[in-house]
Amino acid sequence: MNKRKISLFKKTYRATGSMAAAARAAEIAPDEARQLRAQLLAEPASLPGQGEADDLGRAVAALESEAVRRALTGVEVPVFHQGRECGNTVKHSDQLLMFLLKTLKPSRYAGARDASPAGPGRVVELDIDLSAGEDMEQAEQQG
Repeated sequence: MNKRKISLFKKTYRATGSMAAAARAAEIAPDEARQLRAQLLAEPASLPGQGEADDLGRAVAALESEAVRRALTGVEVPVFHQGRECGNTVKHSDQLLMFLLKTLKPSRYAGARDASPAGPGRVVELDIDLSAGEDMEQAEQQG
């Protein structure tokens, strides 16, 4: 395994927190990926400011951002007719949107059973970057 693959694995793992995604990006075998991950977790000092908790935090932030993007702007999926691709359509994730609404405003969207606080007070904090949907909206307006 060369230095380029090791560097690519580390960079992808830090960004996603996924060993499988990092292994695919670096084009290395799962056994090699497990060894590299073990090295990264065993030596957090070798990654300046990049402890396991920081890696997990960045991975969660990336996943939250992707969930918001899929809910608001959707993803392009190909359309087929008689076995041939004839175009694309945008598919939005209604389930992700419902989840976000239920979490952000449970009194209105969670239903009667979840609407009342489960004790002295129900605090829900969802720290997500809603700007993920703005990039696509700006591109559509300019295009």
